[in-house]
Amino acid sequence: MTFREILGLVLITAALVLIPVAWTFSRMLWFAAFAIFVVGVGLFFTDRIYRRISKAEAGGSSGSGSSGHAMPTDIHNYTGWRSGGRSETMDNSSTAGDGGDA
Repeated sequence: MTFREILGLVLITAALVLIPVAWTFSRMLWFAAFAIFVVGVGLFFTDRIYRRISKAEAGGSSGSGSSGHAMPTDIHNYTGWRSGGRSETMDNSSTAGDGGDA
C-alpha cells in the first residue's frame, strides 16, 4: 500500500469516528466529517483506479492487434432479435387469421 492509500484509510477512519460526535454536538462537525470521508475515499481509490487503467492499457496494447471494439455476438440471428422473436415474417400469407381461404 502506498502512502496515499494509507492516508486515505486514516481519513476515512477519522471521519467514521467523528460521526457519532457530530450527531451529539453540531451540524458543522457533521459536514466536516462528511468532507473528510469524501477526501479519504478519493485518496484511497483514485490511485488504485489509475493503476488499474494503466495496467489495462499496457496489457491491451501488447500484440493483440485488435482495435478494442468487440465483434457483434449475434451475427447469425440466433436470439431472434432481428425478427422480433418470431420464427417467420409477418407478411406470410399462410397464417390462420388472414381470411384469404374463403
